[in-house]
Amino acid sequence: MKAVLVLMAILTTIYVSAVVYANVNANDDYYMTKGHVYVVYAAYKHEQDTPLTEWYTPEELGIVEVWELGNRAVQIVVDRRKEPFPFGPLGTDDQLTVFLYKDEFYTVSHRWVTFANGGGSLPPWQIPIGGALGAGWVFTGALFVKWRKKE
Repeated sequence: MKAVLVLMAILTTIYVSAVVYANVNANDDYYMTKGHVYVVYAAYKHEQDTPLTEWYTPEELGIVEVWELGNRAVQIVVDRRKEPFPFGPLGTDDQLTVFLYKDEFYTVSHRWVTFANGGGSLPPWQIPIGGALGAGWVFTGALFVKWRKKE
């Protein structure tokens, strides 16, 4: 029984080390070619008295998804390959990135940025090996309880 516990501990240590190494040294080019890295911005309804003469379409900015937060704000999910947005110098009118969505103009906030990996960004081997190790620990625990009852 001790040998099984030691073996499970060694396998778990190797697995956790490999997962940490794989995630710390993740190659951004790999994730970017797979389309798993996105940037999430806040965007607010653009309110200005003078009509706009220039704006972007969501496609031009690389917006792949829009999450509506209410009647004045949305979150936009942008493909990181389209980064950075064409923000101008701070304190000027050129700093605004305005886009049209559902017949409303929105200004992208340059101050609120959250980086997030999209779903499925884990290497494919992490889940099955982790599941097998978890099942191995459950099986080892059941054997240990059964063995203890025999004594």
